[in-house]
Amino acid sequence: MKSILIVLNLATLLHAAVAMPFERTFTQSDGSTFKAHAKGDEYLHYIETKNGDILLYNEKTKNYEYATIKGTKLVPSGLPYKKRAQRSSVAHKNSPLISKKELERLRKMALKNFLFPQK
Repeated sequence: MKSILIVLNLATLLHAAVAMPFERTFTQSDGSTFKAHAKGDEYLHYIETKNGDILLYNEKTKNYEYATIKGTKLVPSGLPYKKRAQRSSVAHKNSPLISKKELERLRKMALKNFLFPQK
């Protein structure tokens, strides 16, 4: 029985979907646009700007917001993304910075939780 579960989990991994690797245009609720790349897979996905800002879409506000880490998840921060020319230096200082190392740690945790869900 255990070997069947392992095979099923491995088969699921083979169907992992990677985000499209090209730059796209994203639109904020106020009509402003910006270009960025969708990154990640089904375990962890986000938007990354040229400057390395990590963003997530917030369904409630209909905006792409700076992402932040809450527990073991990447969540919208409530601070909408603005291009550098449109934002004040204060807003930029308050935007969360997430390193590639932290993103990889979150992805590994999400994968582990998928393969070995806690009851």
